Amino acid sequence: MTATTYPTTAIPTDRIPNDRAVRVTDTFRAEWTKLRTLRSTWYTLGGAAIASIVLGALVSLATVSGWDSMTPKQRLSFDPTSTALIGVIFASVIVGSLAVRAITSEYSTGMIRVTFSAIPGRRGVMAAKAAILAAIAFPVALVSNVLAFLAASQVLSSKHIASSLGDHGVIQAIVFGALAVSVITVMGLGLGGIIRRTAGATTALSLVIIGGSIFGIALPSGARQYLPSSALQAVVSVKSASGVLSPAIGLAVLTVYAAVAFLVASNLIARRDA
Repeated sequence: MTATTYPTTAIPTDRIPNDRAVRVTDTFRAEWTKLRTLRSTWYTLGGAAIASIVLGALVSLATVSGWDSMTPKQRLSFDPTSTALIGVIFASVIVGSLAVRAITSEYSTGMIRVTFSAIPGRRGVMAAKAAILAAIAFPVALVSNVLAFLAASQVLSSKHIASSLGDHGVIQAIVFGALAVSVITVMGLGLGGIIRRTAGATTALSLVIIGGSIFGIALPSGARQYLPSSALQAVVSVKSASGVLSPAIGLAVLTVYAAVAFLVASNLIARRDA
């Protein structure tokens, strides 16, 4: 008896499914679906944009009202771009709180167990959350920064102290400010993963970004400039000043803080029970 043989065709290696690629794609798709289907996501982003624009306009109005009583030194050091973009500080906290809830809400509802059962790679889940949150935060912050700058410029122009988009450092401040919001969003996710309680993590983020300006007064200026709050202010500044980092270094400092918070959170989540 002769055995019948059938021709075999080699399967091209580029058609073999890549399990890892599928898992990464599924992870991003799942996290994006969870985030975009929540109304609170869009309310929070809209609130952050409005707060950023309104605050810049209000501070500009206060500056115009008190301009005539300012000393020559105060006028010389005035930075119209930094004033217009002061809302970045509060927008960072608002969007950062969204990132906090992106992880803490899953712990509070128990959904995190379902997430980790469906997607075993816990660090991959955190990476997907961080990437999606940062990607959403950047365009929202960028648009709100442009609108805040234009609104503040209209107010400041009454005293002929406004800057324009074409002035040196203005575009950089607007873009860096948006990048800073994205970076602080990742920091918020990290704090949420470490603390695992919405109230506690949001309070910690607020203290780091806003409270640092108050408590940092007790520190020497050389150390104070490396606080997250000071670094964030440096990012949107155009005029250089003593004890203030350059915008690029300020953004780098914020990135280091966010990276540390994210890495600590990822390691804790990978080791702790859900």
